[in-house]
Amino acid sequence: METKIAKCKLQNARCKNSKEKEVIGMKRLIGLGLAILLVCGLSVVSFAGTYEQNVTITVAPVVTEAFTIVPNEINLGNVDVDTSTGNVSGLTILNTGTITLTFMKKVTSITSGNAWALGAPDKDVFRLKALADASALTPWGSGITTGQFAAVGTYDDLTANDGTTPLSLDVDLSKDLWFMLDMPTSVGYPDSQEILVTIKGTSAT
Repeated sequence: METKIAKCKLQNARCKNSKEKEVIGMKRLIGLGLAILLVCGLSVVSFAGTYEQNVTITVAPVVTEAFTIVPNEINLGNVDVDTSTGNVSGLTILNTGTITLTFMKKVTSITSGNAWALGAPDKDVFRLKALADASALTPWGSGITTGQFAAVGTYDDLTANDGTTPLSLDVDLSKDLWFMLDMPTSVGYPDSQEILVTIKGTSAT
């Protein structure tokens, strides 16, 4: 009897030890699994990639290209031939638009029963000049060609007194406009002349 009891106790102890070993092994497996998950999680965080996309925004302003010239006419009256004359008060050219403008000039037409020609002063030939500055160029007689117009119908720069800097006006800014007419050296007819000048303002493209 005692031998059987001893055997049962021994067998129970073995079973208990076996279960304890299984529990310890399971705990180790669980611990190892958690460690692996933790390492994998850290690896994902450490080596996570990034991706970027650009958004392009395009916009175009609505602009108004406009300016005024006040007054817009000059009456030089009766002038001797072979002399020079011009406006004594500047005409105001003002940018009334919403964008910077650069200006050009041309003689558009010459109206008369017997119209003069545009060029170096000669019989029935006159020279016309224009500048945009705080004051007229002094002196600015027939011997000075600064600001002269090109051929009828041809645009060239409207410049400052230096004759090279094109007039450019920002919005709401103004400049005085001056004209000088070098009369013909002589004329074949006494007809009055009406000279139409066109000023063009353009924005940068």
